[in-house]
Amino acid sequence: MKKLLIVALLAASLTGFAQKKTGADKMLDKMTTELSLTADQQAKLKPLFEEQFALKADTKANADHEEDNKVKNKELGKKIGMILTAEQKDLRKQLQEKEKAAKEAGQ
Repeated sequence: MKKLLIVALLAASLTGFAQKKTGADKMLDKMTTELSLTADQQAKLKPLFEEQFALKADTKANADHEEDNKVKNKELGKKIGMILTAEQKDLRKQLQEKEKAAKEAGQ
C-alpha cells in the first residue's frame, strides 16, 4: 500500500512538472487566442519567442549585453511582424496600447 501511494505521488508530480509552460509557450498561447493564429504561424513564431525569452534571460544575467540584446530583440520583432497578417498586426497594436494604458493607470 505504501509503495502504491509513493508511485501515485511520483506520477502526479511528474505530470504536473511536464505541464509547466515556458514564457515562450505562454506568449504563443496568448497570441494564438488573441489573434487567432494559424498552425503555420504558430510553428513559425515559437522559435522567435523562445529566442526573445533567451535574450531577456541573458540580459538579466549579463547587464552589459543589454544594448546588443535590444537590437536583436528589435530584429525579432520585425520577423514576428512579417508573419502576422495586417489585421493581426492592427489588433496586436490595439491590445498592446490597451495593456500599456491599464499598466499606467494602475501605477
